[in-house]
Amino acid sequence: MNWIRISQILCVFGFLKEFRPGEPFVTDYLTSEFKNFTSKQVTEDIYPVGTYSYCASLILIFLLTDFLRYKPIIILCGVSGIITFSVLTFGKSLEAMQFLEFMYGLYLSTDVAYYTYIYAKVEKRHYQKVSSYTRSAFLFGRFFASTVSQLIISYHLMNYHQLNYLTLGGQVLATIWALFLPSVNQSVYFHRATPIKDLIPNSKDSSCENPITAFGAEVSCNLKGHQEYDTRPLIHKIKTAYYLLWKDFLKAYTSFHVLKWSLWWAAASCGYLQVLSYSQPVWQTAVKKDDMIYNGAVEALYSIIGAAVVFAIGKLRLNWDFLGETVLVVFTFIEAILLFVTAHNYNIWVLYTLYIIFGVIYHSMVTVASFEVAKKISEDSYGLVFGVNILVSLILQTILTYIVTSGRVFKLEIREQFVVYAWYFIVLTVLFTPAAIITIVKSYRRGTNVTVWAPKDDSSQSSSNQRIEEHCS
Repeated sequence: MNWIRISQILCVFGFLKEFRPGEPFVTDYLTSEFKNFTSKQVTEDIYPVGTYSYCASLILIFLLTDFLRYKPIIILCGVSGIITFSVLTFGKSLEAMQFLEFMYGLYLSTDVAYYTYIYAKVEKRHYQKVSSYTRSAFLFGRFFASTVSQLIISYHLMNYHQLNYLTLGGQVLATIWALFLPSVNQSVYFHRATPIKDLIPNSKDSSCENPITAFGAEVSCNLKGHQEYDTRPLIHKIKTAYYLLWKDFLKAYTSFHVLKWSLWWAAASCGYLQVLSYSQPVWQTAVKKDDMIYNGAVEALYSIIGAAVVFAIGKLRLNWDFLGETVLVVFTFIEAILLFVTAHNYNIWVLYTLYIIFGVIYHSMVTVASFEVAKKISEDSYGLVFGVNILVSLILQTILTYIVTSGRVFKLEIREQFVVYAWYFIVLTVLFTPAAIITIVKSYRRGTNVTVWAPKDDSSQSSSNQRIEEHCS
């Protein structure tokens, strides 16, 4: 099956998976007469479970994705979505809602298979195109779902409860469609087809005349003369995968450049996920009972504007090596200001606008962080670094949720929580300001690379731009 057909199948799955018209109104649904939960129950007892589940399941899902070679986990993504939105639709008790949040955390963690499948199945020369296609399908699914939900609510064609049937239908279709994805024969760690001499130390035999063993894993040759793994006992695969994971981890994070950008990526993602999860409860405090709400329209605008800005970032020939950290610090501070205003403003249109600006800034800056990291690591390590950074962000989010949101440490109202999130970004700004200053000072002392725009023949910048869409998909 050629790469175009594989891309088309994966794009359809991404579109169907993201067709969730009920999500822009889920907080209003839970606090409506259909469920009768209080805003406090939603923010303190229900939503935090999803954060804990996402964090707890990510490592297992990441390893299972590689071990099972992607497709089964993509199918699991659809199945967990069906369970999640079935419980949301038909469940009534607080325990049922907490169970759906547990499944929703699993549902989110399985996205890693969708993001990495295409790189295991398609040749490297097609990465940029297929990344663009899959990302476009993902965003169009969100845009279409949000637009449909807003039109339905605005024209009173369905209520919040009935929107869930559309969401559930999208997940069923996505699961059925996932069955048509072609299977993958290799993966990065458990089923790797890279010459073993490049992976295991003291393996100098490149002639393939004799097998080489590493941690009990026997290696033989294929018809092209390359070394590859034969069928081996599970324990041997696990040992070899552990070695490769640790090797790639050390190689990536012993680079100071990768480390500092990854730390910002993880920390900023933590704050973004909190804001994304708890914006709807804030919006509820700014609207009256009979007011029309436009959450769906906001999500639709957010998806389209975010996609356009990220695409523009890919074309912007800014000298990121010189100004990247400075731009990052400035926009992190702006995000803090946006959250301070959000915490104290009661105009719903202002809150909607701040939400869109905050989200667009985050996606722009995390795109910069992603290609700055990608410049310094091997392609095989990108999935690992992506997974580790997301894991760190989820650990931070779990801590922040437990302390601030769950009510078990501090009893804070929803707007007080956003004040904390604003200070979180202030602290992040302060921590990364020295790095920006050091980079500028070093550049001036060396007298090189002190330009705002990257030269046209800057190969590193070209490589960076090529990585942007790979990350976003």
